[in-house]
Amino acid sequence: MKKAFFFFLFLLSFLSFSQTKEFTLIFKDVKTGNLIENVLVNILRTNENFLSNKEGLVKFKLDKPSRIIVSQTEYKQVTLNSVTFKEPELIIELESISQDIEDVVITNRQSFSILKTLINKSMKQLTAPINLKIYSREFFKYNNEYTSYSDGLVNFCLKEKPDKFAADILVEQNRTYNLINNEKIEKKTLSYNMYDIIQNYYDFKYINNLAESKAKKKFEFEIKTVRGKANFYQMVITPKPEIEEFLPTVTIVYDFKKNIILELEYFVEPNRFEFSDVSNLKVVKGKVFNSTFKALYLVDGDDYFLASTKEEIGIMVKDKKDVENKVEVINYLMTTQHSRKFVPYQKDDVFKEKSLINKKNSIITEYWETNSGLLLTKEEKKIVDNLQLNAN
Repeated sequence: MKKAFFFFLFLLSFLSFSQTKEFTLIFKDVKTGNLIENVLVNILRTNENFLSNKEGLVKFKLDKPSRIIVSQTEYKQVTLNSVTFKEPELIIELESISQDIEDVVITNRQSFSILKTLINKSMKQLTAPINLKIYSREFFKYNNEYTSYSDGLVNFCLKEKPDKFAADILVEQNRTYNLINNEKIEKKTLSYNMYDIIQNYYDFKYINNLAESKAKKKFEFEIKTVRGKANFYQMVITPKPEIEEFLPTVTIVYDFKKNIILELEYFVEPNRFEFSDVSNLKVVKGKVFNSTFKALYLVDGDDYFLASTKEEIGIMVKDKKDVENKVEVINYLMTTQHSRKFVPYQKDDVFKEKSLINKKNSIITEYWETNSGLLLTKEEKKIVDNLQLNAN
């Protein structure tokens, strides 16, 4: 009788997922009700990753039941089971890690040496070769007006080379929208180099100079415990007030037992913009007024890889008439899936351009709705729809 009962439950569960279902999860703080951004959602059955946007939203499709791991640095990890989902849209309340646990300062001595070791060991432990299926997204603004947008599903085939980073890029599908007669600034000045940006995060280029001994003359270092995370430390690096240079404030969360970096946050305080100089850049000349990024790295079994990034840059540039113009770029990368097995491809399949902005649209599915791993917010969707309506 028991066997028949359990078979009935199994059959009921199977039939309920006989057709693909779409689910939307909305993440909120259980006490404040505030929406929670950067919640990482891992669908175990498909090994897909999703990240909540500013509206706390994640959307995905399932054709079979799956357990779902939900994690965010400031909240307790929870495991969900899709079989229990009664509605297509659910509010998931997360409990903040106890505020009663105080951060404790571990050390502020020789931190740059610790950082150097941490960078070297993290680089060595990053999995390669590996295929990262990444959703790439970029917004472009010119004098406070959105002028271009591009996104796409891209496979970064990271190859194993002991001395030099190397990757092939395969574009599955993409779309780009530009305003008509948008020729005030060349397209090449508007986008991140896709090869360079992934290499920067795998070589930890943005923080390498902070691990040099001379950095202690310009920066203050402090290492703390991380509230509620037994194996994590947080390194906070701040420029000394008396040093008048264009220097960032950097926060690094790392697993001190595994010696790997898990989070990187980088920003430049507004009072340091006056010291910026981008004269060494080949495509633009001017001054920086915004420079920030946040990167998350993920450990999945034996795999350690880049999970997501959001990078912003704002530069005042002069045109041929010596008139200053404001150029802003926001770039997102979101690893939706990863695998050590490469799908065979030919040299002709490899994407030769540096950015999706110049690539002709190739849309197979509405990947931005459920497969991107990072939904557009309502505000962002309005921007994209407007660009699409008025595009060339």
